[in-house]
Amino acid sequence: MANKNMIKSGLNPDSVKNMVFGAGVLFKNFTYGTHYTQTFDKSPKGGKEYYTLSGGTTGGVNYTPFSGDSFDTGSKYFEKYTGFGGDKIGATKEGTKVNITPEFTDIEVDGVLVKMEDLTRKTGEKAVIEAMVIDMSPQNITMAVNGSMSYAGTEEISGASGSPFVNTKSDIVKGDYIENLALVARRLDDQKLMAVIFKKALCKSGFEMYMKNKNISGSKYTFEAFAEMSDQNTDTLPIAILCEN
Repeated sequence: MANKNMIKSGLNPDSVKNMVFGAGVLFKNFTYGTHYTQTFDKSPKGGKEYYTLSGGTTGGVNYTPFSGDSFDTGSKYFEKYTGFGGDKIGATKEGTKVNITPEFTDIEVDGVLVKMEDLTRKTGEKAVIEAMVIDMSPQNITMAVNGSMSYAGTEEISGASGSPFVNTKSDIVKGDYIENLALVARRLDDQKLMAVIFKKALCKSGFEMYMKNKNISGSKYTFEAFAEMSDQNTDTLPIAILCEN
């Protein structure tokens, strides 16, 4: 006979660590793996591994293990960690939203009046991330309107102050697509990472601001996933959901 407590809640021992907590943060150029960051330590500490930087910009850089007893003044030393990196798109409010939706087509057969197994085919998919962005940087506005940013333009519109301004443009170019867009959040108990990653994305929402007294203005950004023209796989999007363990 089943335990009556089993029908009170779907909670199980793994539930808490699988709960995502908080609004999440939007990144572009997201990476996950081994990274090196400059250390704040003034001298080597026992039990820690340090690295020095060698090589140049033309031949790439290498991180070489350091085994000395002290740091040289003026030199940079690094620590290795496994985790993620990227560039924050900016502050948001009212949370973020991700939607990955497969498209199905039902095969119609005379005399078959209900949906039946094996008579449905997947015929596409769509993936979208939405957020109310309140970080109104020129770069973010440019991304929203699929425009271009410049420091000189038509005199009667921009003046000659040298401040950046944004114009729209007539078509999409290669650089308009965002590389490795990611919505990154933490799970509840052990702070493990969860991230939804679009290899290529385009901001398709445009720019709209509603300004209100005693409120921070924001614009709703909609990012849609795209496959690359060079991809051999033309029936699925290059998206992934990372669940750190």
